[in-house]
Amino acid sequence: MKILRNILITTIMSFTAFTYSDIAEVYQWKAFPGKNAEMMQSMAKAAAIHTKQGAHVSIDAHNVGSTQLVNYLLRWDDGASYAATKDAQTNSEEWVEFWAESSANPSGEMMASFQGVNIDPTVMASDFEGSYVYSVGIWKVQPGKALDLIQRFQTAEKILEEAGARVEIYQGGWGSIDEFHYVLMYENWASLNESFLKMGPGSDWSEYMAESAQQDIIATQTSYFTAQTIGQ
Repeated sequence: MKILRNILITTIMSFTAFTYSDIAEVYQWKAFPGKNAEMMQSMAKAAAIHTKQGAHVSIDAHNVGSTQLVNYLLRWDDGASYAATKDAQTNSEEWVEFWAESSANPSGEMMASFQGVNIDPTVMASDFEGSYVYSVGIWKVQPGKALDLIQRFQTAEKILEEAGARVEIYQGGWGSIDEFHYVLMYENWASLNESFLKMGPGSDWSEYMAESAQQDIIATQTSYFTAQTIGQ
């Protein structure tokens, strides 16, 4: 009964955020050897179609901590916008033709797909226009501890933003249940470096980390990598 209650709480949180928040859908691809340019061209064609259908599209290349993956990322302002794009895609001859062409001569393999919802209801999909450098931490939360983890994330957010990061926190949905994606965004690599230098010994961040080490473990970090926008 307790396990069912925890699942229901997590699901309700996801549905509530889904209604009002920035929604992200991520498709992770890996190019076949020698096919990276062709995969980028294919993604650009897909992006043109998805944009016409109402999605905000960005293409992000993984860097350190990953294995040459590329994120094809779609965003919407809310659940209604998300559903409208999905319905448009279902009835789109242009999308069917594109997918048939891509499948006949594939340039890469999809490694994973998942959805996440921003826990900040004021953030819109259009807030991500432009190019960014990212540092991403993926956390697997223990059952029933989602709200506690969000509180810790929000405490850390204040410190990280003072150090120069833009912080966006996503609760996982389809394909990433019980996951949170903690994203630090920067204008360029120099900004990332400057921000990280402010979090060294004696900083508010180091003090926060020391305090966190004394708290109960409620989540496990499963991945930590950097990425950069390479197309929209």
